[in-house]
Amino acid sequence: MKLRSLVLIAVAASVILVVPAAHSGVRTTEPEVFEMIDVTLTDTKIVLSDKSSERGEGVDFKIRNAGKKNHSFALLAASPVIISLDRQGFSTPLLKPGKTSVISVFMDARGSFVYRSLAKADRSKPGMHGKFTVN
Repeated sequence: MKLRSLVLIAVAASVILVVPAAHSGVRTTEPEVFEMIDVTLTDTKIVLSDKSSERGEGVDFKIRNAGKKNHSFALLAASPVIISLDRQGFSTPLLKPGKTSVISVFMDARGSFVYRSLAKADRSKPGMHGKFTVN
């Protein structure tokens, strides 16, 4: 009986030591490499150097306001589970002419996502919005 108790204690101790070791490594789904997409804001349109990426990739949106007025850039998500974002998506503050900003996004879900300027004066301009596709 004493031997059986010692064996059970040894097995329990080995489980306690092995389980934390199995989970000790860094566990993340964050991508290792980010694709760079240049975003140029003018007074009439938003121009992206690429309008798509692959699911699982990271994307750095490098935004530059080349216009003469303030503009912003937002990537909007209709669902709380896409792109590891909340419902508002990612956006820049209003950027003054010549200013830049970078948004880093993990493309975690396939689909088409709206991008647009959130500046009040840009809302009615047809060139100030579009779709970004994750394949």
